[in-house]
Amino acid sequence: MTSYLFFSLFGVLLPTFFAQKQTTNWLTIVIGIILILSLAGLLVWLYTTGKLQQWYQAGTQSGKWRIQDLQLSNEAKKIEKFKITQIEELGQKAWQSRVSDPAYAQAWADIEAVERQIDAIKDHSRTLQDNLNRLTSESENLTLDFDNKISQVELQRKDAETKLNQAQSSLRQLESDIDSLASEKGSLQREIKATRSDLINTEGSDEPDRDQIMSGLKSRLDGLVSQLLEVSNDEPELAGRIPTFQSEVLALNTQVNELSDQVRQLEGQKAQELEPLNLQVEALEKQLRTKSEEIKDLEEKMGPMIKSLGYQVDSARPASEGLQENYTQLDATYQKLAATTQERTDISTKMDELDKTASRNFYLLVLLGLVVLVLAILLITGVL
Repeated sequence: MTSYLFFSLFGVLLPTFFAQKQTTNWLTIVIGIILILSLAGLLVWLYTTGKLQQWYQAGTQSGKWRIQDLQLSNEAKKIEKFKITQIEELGQKAWQSRVSDPAYAQAWADIEAVERQIDAIKDHSRTLQDNLNRLTSESENLTLDFDNKISQVELQRKDAETKLNQAQSSLRQLESDIDSLASEKGSLQREIKATRSDLINTEGSDEPDRDQIMSGLKSRLDGLVSQLLEVSNDEPELAGRIPTFQSEVLALNTQVNELSDQVRQLEGQKAQELEPLNLQVEALEKQLRTKSEEIKDLEEKMGPMIKSLGYQVDSARPASEGLQENYTQLDATYQKLAATTQERTDISTKMDELDKTASRNFYLLVLLGLVVLVLAILLITGVL
């Protein structure tokens, strides 16, 4: 067997060596081959003495049992985790079903004390919420009342502004009409003056149709005088209406200003009366947030207490139809955990009875073989 292993390795490595590098150090090759032959010799000696088989059986069996023990350990951890979940569920269900027992009276009393604190805070919170609802309703009603008053005054102000705009428009139109009459009056006066001048000039002329021209000028002058008289009569009448329109514009402007002041006063009064209500609402909202946080903290404290109760309930096992299913499931988990633990105990016993020296020697031999082979290959190929 040793000769066959030697010639096989030599037949594979030697051609490669000569093909790749002719100048390789012969000393490293010889050392490498010696290492391989030494390893082969050791294996042959161990085989002939029966130790190799003994070490192999002990090492492989030890590995199998270690793997099984690791698998059982992982399984036991899963079962233990599941058991904890079942116990916590048992505590929650016992609390919800109000299944008490003298065996865990103190733990039960501690949870009840926390629950009473939560209930007291909730009652206080309901009172605060009622006050908040009342103040909010008062604030809304007060706001609605002021908004209605402001809306009414705003409508009056808008109506007054509309009338003011109409009165101002009428006043501007009246002033425009008076200006038009004044302009027309001036124009008529200039035409009358011009016509009189034409009449005087025509009177002193020797025109053959002088009489006809003078007749036309007189007729035109009479018409212009008549128009001027009409305009002169209309102008005082229109001018006499201006004070009335001015008084109306002034009154309406005053009314608009007064109504605007009323709106500002109502808005200021609204803000003044709402301020204390808003401050109370903010204070109540802050208190409610604080109480909510206190309840949350107590509930977070109460949760683990209820879960921990499950261990004592499981230990006491008070009679309860509602908890019987939980007991059955827990018993099944305990049995499964016990079976897994027993299997690990059996494996541990077998491991204790196993020849630990032989098992350790097997793994040391494997490690030694790998180191020798790698070192020999590196020497033969010239890497070292």
